[in-house]
Amino acid sequence: MLRLRARRHTRPSVALAVSRALVDAGPQTAALVREHAEQHGDVEPTVLLAELAHWYVAASLGPVAGSRAVADRVVVALAQEFRDGDDVMRAIIATGFLDVLPPPGELGHEVVARLPRRLARELV
Repeated sequence: MLRLRARRHTRPSVALAVSRALVDAGPQTAALVREHAEQHGDVEPTVLLAELAHWYVAASLGPVAGSRAVADRVVVALAQEFRDGDDVMRAIIATGFLDVLPPPGELGHEVVARLPRRLARELV
């Protein structure tokens, strides 16, 4: 079980919501959350989402069967959190995940076109 420490700059509810969305998406992202928590001692939402962005690009472009479907589920879950979350949640998703995605002209940028509209609009 993940233990979340309360911090002034990171509300535990945000860390919990991000972690839950990733754990629910499948075993690949659940392992990502577990490894992140072990490495950092708790869940740092912005850092976790940056790691997720790198995983998302690799999973979306990679040859591993089923990875793309998991990646799609993850971004749908993030779009839901973005829609339902408060300003803190939206800022964490924007800075942790969206800002880390490859910019135009960089390898992997094509995955941006597959984002749910709610997230893609934030990149414009």
